[in-house]
Amino acid sequence: YYPEALPYLAKSVTPMQAHCMDIKKRYEGAKTIFIGPCVSKKAEADLYPGNVDVVLTFEELTQWLKEEGVKIKCGTDHNNQSRARLYPTMGGIVRTMKKDRDKYSYFAVDGLEKCKEVIKDVIAGKMTGCFIEMSACTGSCIAGPAMDKEDVAPVTDYLVIDRYAGREDFPVSPMSDEEMKREHQFLSPMRRMPSEEEIKDILKRMGKTKPEDELNCGTCGYDTCREKAIAVYQGKAEITMCLPFLKNKAESFSDNIIKNTPNGIIVLNGNFEVQQINKSAMNMMNIRSASDVLGDQIVRILDPEDFMQVKNKSANIYDKRVYLAEYDKYVEETILLDKSYNILICIMRDITDEERVRETKEKISKQTIEITDKVVDNQMRVVQEIASLLGETAAETKIALTKLKESLTDE
Repeated sequence: YYPEALPYLAKSVTPMQAHCMDIKKRYEGAKTIFIGPCVSKKAEADLYPGNVDVVLTFEELTQWLKEEGVKIKCGTDHNNQSRARLYPTMGGIVRTMKKDRDKYSYFAVDGLEKCKEVIKDVIAGKMTGCFIEMSACTGSCIAGPAMDKEDVAPVTDYLVIDRYAGREDFPVSPMSDEEMKREHQFLSPMRRMPSEEEIKDILKRMGKTKPEDELNCGTCGYDTCREKAIAVYQGKAEITMCLPFLKNKAESFSDNIIKNTPNGIIVLNGNFEVQQINKSAMNMMNIRSASDVLGDQIVRILDPEDFMQVKNKSANIYDKRVYLAEYDKYVEETILLDKSYNILICIMRDITDEERVRETKEKISKQTIEITDKVVDNQMRVVQEIASLLGETAAETKIALTKLKESLTDE
């Protein structure tokens, strides 16, 4: 990432490579396995094949031992000739090396951000006559990422190693300068850089259309929004990794629903004051502007009884049919209590048309029943009148026939 700093990098193999080279030199045909807390050593072994055969992390070794049921007994090895054991601690390399250049300053830096600052200062020519030991991990190797987390205690671990390590070097034959020498090549990520227009396009997709939108908050892991946009272009990051982007997207999505839903929505705080009201609710209650009611008590526009009941009893109301007499509206009311934020959310569905249709149907039905009753009554009256007339006629006919019969009999 900083090819300009390459000339300042010590032209030497790494301690891991040096140790494995020494083992292979002393033991012909030996296979070397590096075990440590550093994940990057795996990539290093692949980049420089031949010295290190296998790299395992402490986590991998622990898991392997558990799977095989192997338990290793703890022991101590008191050896005053073991100063190199200080290596994994902060400043361990500086403490174990010969500092024979009087005009040089020897110091250690840990943590990725500090290391980046030092590299930038080196490139800028702000530092000369320095030997700098840099560890990306804060606390150096004893605080590496692939440690058994339950056993990590950086300060205690440092003290244990500091007291355990000897004060003299291991009795080994030093490797020659030629064997230790390594010319480093720039390991380019081999990724194409985007143009300014492409960066702007990615920033726009991230919701950053103006310079002030570029918050450079760092929550995505990149120092600036532009660095994040470049990483997106190179396939190393996703647009959705931007926390402000996700937050704004969620808020925008929520706002769109509230603004465009046909249902009226009103949000109250714990004091029953209107905090938010959407257009649909304003139309239902003939409110011209939201500012006319924001901050006011709900009693100004609605009966507060249901809201008080929900808050006091912590029992939500669902789909309650309510007639708003002052607005001549029928609504289906749902009131929810959000205890986390101490707010009340009222959702109203306008069912006025449905109620009007229902009332009309009921009216028509009632009228039909009344008409039917009248028709039945009229029919009964007609039948009774006809029956009465038929009865009178029959009686008169009977009398006439009886008289006729008597007359004929007498003759």
